[in-house]
Amino acid sequence: MTYTTENLIASLTQDLKPVQRLASPGKRLLGWVALALPVSLVLGALVEQQSFAIVLGAREPFELAFERLSNGRSLVELAAILLTALTAGYAALATAQPGRSQKAWLLPVLPFAAWLALVTESCFTLYQQIGPDQFSFAPHWTCYPSVVATGAAPALVMVLLLKRGMLTSPTVTVALATLAASALGAVGLRLFHPPDATALLLMWQLIATVTFLGLAALASSYWTRRAASA
Repeated sequence: MTYTTENLIASLTQDLKPVQRLASPGKRLLGWVALALPVSLVLGALVEQQSFAIVLGAREPFELAFERLSNGRSLVELAAILLTALTAGYAALATAQPGRSQKAWLLPVLPFAAWLALVTESCFTLYQQIGPDQFSFAPHWTCYPSVVATGAAPALVMVLLLKRGMLTSPTVTVALATLAASALGAVGLRLFHPPDATALLLMWQLIATVTFLGLAALASSYWTRRAASA
């Protein structure tokens, strides 16, 4: 019996490839940022450069980026956006890796709240400057290419990273991944997009992010129930 069991084990394992251990969420997060952020920034700059060439009177995107990197208020907002991306990204990767704390979803709460507060302040300041007659929350569809250009790479790379994990809490993981990708894309958007629409654009991006969070949560819950009943 012992000989037979050993032979069976050997026959089952002889052609198996070694299993590569999944890297820690921190290491995968660094890889995500290192790959997705430069692509997001380059695409965002190219789209805004194209708009600069088409629209008469538009501002050069790199000139805008330099101004914002030299402004304390803009740096605080960029820090809040980037910190939201990092904490939400880490939390998404951690919740998709068994053995990690499932309370990691708490990490992006404060940075996201700070980001939201800063955008709200910007909208209120703009409202005071231009008055209620000129202020509008209507979406600027001409900004949509910039939103897509800056957000595509963070979303795609995050999906590839999550596919290597295990979605034990798919609703939470998908929601965190959506927030992380939106925030990382918003870094380039905040740097290169014209300042006259920045507050409204970021407000609409936050509204879109919350909408995506809700839709992703509903979709993942549906897929989980369907898989359980299959």
